Amino acid sequence: MLYEIVINRESGSGIFKDPAQQKRLSQIFSEHGHEADISVVAPGDLEATLKEKSESAGHALIVGGGDGTITSAASILHGKTKALGVLPLGTFNLEARDLKIDLDPFKAAEQLISAEVKAIDLMSVNGEFCLCATVIGFYPTLAKARDSFHGRSWWTKSIRIVREIATVAVRAPALDLKLTSRSGTVHRKTRLAAFAPGHYRENIGLIPDRDSLASGELSAYVSAHLTRLEMLSAALGYLSGNLFDTEGMTRIETDEITINVRGKRKIPAMIDGEIVSMSLPCQLKIHPKALNVLSPQ
Repeated sequence: MLYEIVINRESGSGIFKDPAQQKRLSQIFSEHGHEADISVVAPGDLEATLKEKSESAGHALIVGGGDGTITSAASILHGKTKALGVLPLGTFNLEARDLKIDLDPFKAAEQLISAEVKAIDLMSVNGEFCLCATVIGFYPTLAKARDSFHGRSWWTKSIRIVREIATVAVRAPALDLKLTSRSGTVHRKTRLAAFAPGHYRENIGLIPDRDSLASGELSAYVSAHLTRLEMLSAALGYLSGNLFDTEGMTRIETDEITINVRGKRKIPAMIDGEIVSMSLPCQLKIHPKALNVLSPQ
């Protein structure tokens, strides 16, 4: 069986620039009787390579990179029968975590060989696909420093993010947010709102995970915490797995929602780890079971 493997050359500290590491990865597939066609490409060549490999005769397209790279592949593969395999090489690797894929790329490869194909939801943001989460408010600014989180221990990351929230968040202007869905319109002053396909489960730690990847719904999480004390309380609630019980949180579950911000035509947003300029009004819509993925059994 043929597996097409496309790897972002700059991801994972550039580990797969080394031909010896490429050979090691290829051997994992050959030892199980499969063939691996590995392409290690520069970020600028990723889209063209992914489109080419998506049309090949390969059983699946395994993509190595961070969440942004994985989302680019998902955008190309949506609606196709070919499955996407995730080889985690990013900072947070949200989709890999949601799929219960090992964060070591070689162990992940072993899992993907025996994985089953499952269909999961995608969320579109003004027509562009989002696989994990879209965030507005202060966090796009904070995320510019996310490389400094890479490789650090969980508790170091937790302390750092609480400190950043106490300083960066309170300086960010609050958004006069209007959310319109089938259930009505919600107005909130907020410094942080997140939107995701499916529903996030509360757990202790910095990295959240979703309890369903094929729920047919998207979720909106809006914080009304505005002062430094309120933001710190929310941050501690998030890290301790109790954010949804914190006063000032609004949660909406729907199949589509429109975002508007008073006085704004565009706002910064982070979509699956990539900072973008979001045009307003912005429509978010769920696309049920639009993507086939390799899911470890």
